[in-house]
Amino acid sequence: MSFQENLIRARKARGMTQEELAAKLNVSRQAVSKWETGESLPDLYKLAALADELGVSTDELCGREPAALCGEVPATAFAGDAAEREAFAEEIRRIAKQNRSLRYVVGILVLICGVLTMLSGYRSLQNSKAPSNEITTPAPLPDTITISGLTLDIDGIALVFRFVPSVSGEGYEWSASCAPDNNGLISVETTTDGGICTVRLLNVPRYGGVTLSATVTNGAESRSICLATDIRVGENSISWDPQV
Repeated sequence: MSFQENLIRARKARGMTQEELAAKLNVSRQAVSKWETGESLPDLYKLAALADELGVSTDELCGREPAALCGEVPATAFAGDAAEREAFAEEIRRIAKQNRSLRYVVGILVLICGVLTMLSGYRSLQNSKAPSNEITTPAPLPDTITISGLTLDIDGIALVFRFVPSVSGEGYEWSASCAPDNNGLISVETTTDGGICTVRLLNVPRYGGVTLSATVTNGAESRSICLATDIRVGENSISWDPQV
């Protein structure tokens, strides 16, 4: 089986969606989708992380048959093992070379897009003679907003929460807040990239339960969702109670 087929089979065997796997690996869902369709391949570090997250070996993901673990080994097997190792190493080199080529292509495309955007903005500025009276209607908020893939990581002294909202993109803005906020000392930073929201918390007080909420707005209305309660920083541990 190919790498793409092995990845899809392993992910479904773990009962994970593309969004959930992307959140675990700190990449976008589009990246996982491209791996599964063969449009791109993960680098060596992401390949190892994929294998760990899906509970399989890198050999299984790459479609390489494992060597025999018991029984008698024919004398000719050693020559075959060397050939297999060389073939596997060549496959890894091919993947690495392909990733480098893709990065070069993407870099060139990004540069071209940047130049075209600058030219378009300059032309629009030159052609505009009066401010537009057009009123832009904000994208409506759906009746139901869901959160999935909520995780907590530690980055130095910061608590980093990540989640995948059902609503994101142009026209929507996500923010987060804590209660209590330790008299304004808790620092909350929210970013959204590739459909994944990241919330960084600094100065969370020790042993004081904190509630974390996220709010989405379209400029005209907003909705709030409780992400986690009873966030506590202990001497050597961190505890929290997810609400989504």
